Amino acid sequence: MAGFDFHLPEATTPTGPLAGCHVLVTRPALAASRTATRLAALGAAPYIVPMLIIEAPADPSAVDAAWATLGDCVAAIFVSPSAVEMSFAPFGRWPPRRMPEGVRVLAPGPGTAEALAAVGVGAVGLPEQDFDSEGMLALPELQEANVRGRRIVIFRGDDGRELLRETLGARGARVDVVTAYHRRAPTTPPDGLLALLRSGRLNAISVMSGEVVSHLVALVPAGEREATLFAQPLYASHPRIAEAARQLGFLDVFTTDAGDAGLIAALLSARAGGGGNREST
Repeated sequence: MAGFDFHLPEATTPTGPLAGCHVLVTRPALAASRTATRLAALGAAPYIVPMLIIEAPADPSAVDAAWATLGDCVAAIFVSPSAVEMSFAPFGRWPPRRMPEGVRVLAPGPGTAEALAAVGVGAVGLPEQDFDSEGMLALPELQEANVRGRRIVIFRGDDGRELLRETLGARGARVDVVTAYHRRAPTTPPDGLLALLRSGRLNAISVMSGEVVSHLVALVPAGEREATLFAQPLYASHPRIAEAARQLGFLDVFTTDAGDAGLIAALLSARAGGGGNREST
């Protein structure tokens, strides 16, 4: 689709199980490209329109300092794929940094674990069920007996929930929070976004963070939201994101499992008539 900031050809496998499924992918550009490639391989037509712009911090010295002393940590937590990409290999720098031996690497979900695998970190601790901060805090590695008096570093964006830092501090850990990247919303609708929404061709909008939902809504004129946006099926990767979408006005909300695998499973289920985990208003 010409005119989009980022896009792939419509369907490279038009006879696949998702043939004819048009999906708006709103993740940051690097992560969105992976999602779109997987969707296209199944016959879908992905449209990459990032609702989060990822930028390097103005002063990278904090990231550099954290890496210089990372070997002293009992654990390193990466809160998102962007935290991985901007810590190990910002904007594609190659080769990426290497994790010191003996440091336990933790991630909140499979998408972040996949980003870590891409930079050479294969052994990653993940929550068993809840792919979020609460799930991470249930990990054995982060219980008080294992963290008291020990140093932990959290690589994240410039804002976000403080639950990890506060709870680990209360358990006696020495927690360093490192801003590896800044996030900002698009200030104007990306080329083609409004035309796509007005066309009626979309079958799904994929969102994997709460702020993405609010950014998307803000870019659509208020008078058009009900007809062109809120009626679109929205696939949210966490119940908290689904609730944010419903509060903003979306009428047809599905909660998926985490990451690309969860999105694809939900789309396949909808195609098969299963409907996925729908939470409609």
